[in-house]
Amino acid sequence: MLEGWQVFLTGVVLGISIAAPPGPVNAAAAYQVTKSWFAGWSTLLGATTADAIFFLLTYFGLTALIASGEIRDILFLVGGCFMFYLAYVTLKSAKSGPQEGKKSGRPYVLGLTIGLSNPFQLAWWIAVGVGMVTTFGFSIVFGFFTGIIAWTLAFSLLLHAGVSRYREVYPYIIYVSGAILAAFGVWFLFTAVSSLV
Repeated sequence: MLEGWQVFLTGVVLGISIAAPPGPVNAAAAYQVTKSWFAGWSTLLGATTADAIFFLLTYFGLTALIASGEIRDILFLVGGCFMFYLAYVTLKSAKSGPQEGKKSGRPYVLGLTIGLSNPFQLAWWIAVGVGMVTTFGFSIVFGFFTGIIAWTLAFSLLLHAGVSRYREVYPYIIYVSGAILAAFGVWFLFTAVSSLV
């Protein structure tokens, strides 16, 4: 049986494993960070809320139902279209320069929407999350979300500091963010269409 601190550290590592890899959430947050570190962090907190929802669904055994059949195909289709929309909005802003101080809209809702419509986030919960919840139950929650929150804070603060200090990196962040979102859009739509053929 693992000690409490071992469960906590395991949770931290698993939290970072879902939060840190490049993907649509971090790409959208990187764009929002050009407005303010808080806008970027709010985007990541929205996605963290999606993880909390997936945690509960996994705990009660419902994640597998969402990932099956038609619901999975719809998730890929909606996710793909949404990623293309985000890529378009992101790339369109590249010419306007850093958006420091500009009203950020609702980055939290943006992050939550991406988190809930991101098939890869759901795939993590099916591949890793089910085993995590089965093994540790609710005892993993504190460490898991500590890992996620630590990553979200570090990512948004460090990236914003880089944009603030080196204004010339702004267009690169926007183009890379837009390209990542578009690539995920292509992948999601391809997956949805191939499953229908």
